[in-house]
Amino acid sequence: MELLTRNVLALGCAGAALAWGSQAKADGPDFGYVETADIEGPGETELTLWTTDRRGKTDGHYDAQDYRIEVERGFAKRFQVSAYANFSGHHVRGLGGEFERLDRDLAFQGLSAEFKYQLKSPERGRLGIALYAEPEWSRLSNVTGKKGAEYEVELKAIVQKNFLADRLAWTANLTLEPEWEREHEKIAPGASGSATVKELGVEVSTGVSYRVAPKLWLGGEARYHSVYPNWTHGLHRENYAVHAGPSLHYDGGKWAVTATYLAQLFGGPGKAGSLLELDDHEKSELRVKLSYDF
Repeated sequence: MELLTRNVLALGCAGAALAWGSQAKADGPDFGYVETADIEGPGETELTLWTTDRRGKTDGHYDAQDYRIEVERGFAKRFQVSAYANFSGHHVRGLGGEFERLDRDLAFQGLSAEFKYQLKSPERGRLGIALYAEPEWSRLSNVTGKKGAEYEVELKAIVQKNFLADRLAWTANLTLEPEWEREHEKIAPGASGSATVKELGVEVSTGVSYRVAPKLWLGGEARYHSVYPNWTHGLHRENYAVHAGPSLHYDGGKWAVTATYLAQLFGGPGKAGSLLELDDHEKSELRVKLSYDF
């Protein structure tokens, strides 16, 4: 296993070890990709370090890392706000097309904020409902790693239902991601131009988690993600991919660690002989989140 993956797993193990020492009562589960309807209470603050490792294209070599530092705070009984600083790394060679050779370990990618409002709490078996908005500015493409200004807004509807006296939790998200990207390209020898490219991402995701021990949750997540280019002139799907895999959450009170591994099951359109879509999506992703409550 390569160095970055070892570091990600080490971070998860370290988080679990720290959490083990806490005697606070565990809360509900967390997921790597699916958002729950739970929010921070008024005056509560949580710091979270995110690491995501994405790997695998059709040809050549591709691995990319996403790093996020998140500060999340509850401002009212049903409202919380988060701020993110985002970083990334890309290692690309032998792919061709829009993928240029790139070897970058770490770079500042951009900033984002999150606003989450809980309409109904999932406590006592009720259906939890929340709304979520995340505006983001980025200076690097998440897929290719190339420089270029990107602006997007992630809009999410969240539902959650707990069963078996809150030992089993199910949650689902519907996400719309309109994006505007300013691209620069050569139009003639010695001359270049720029254009704004519009893209819409649509995602449906779900997760199930069961508390197998007082502080340990095990489960799985699944995501369907599709891309619609030039979406203001009609919805025409360019590609899609479906990922699924196991998820783990350990909540020791002050400290918590979440780890999710997703593999692409199928997608399209793929190259001849392949059932995977590997232009805008990767073969696999591993995400680890380490959190601390103040």
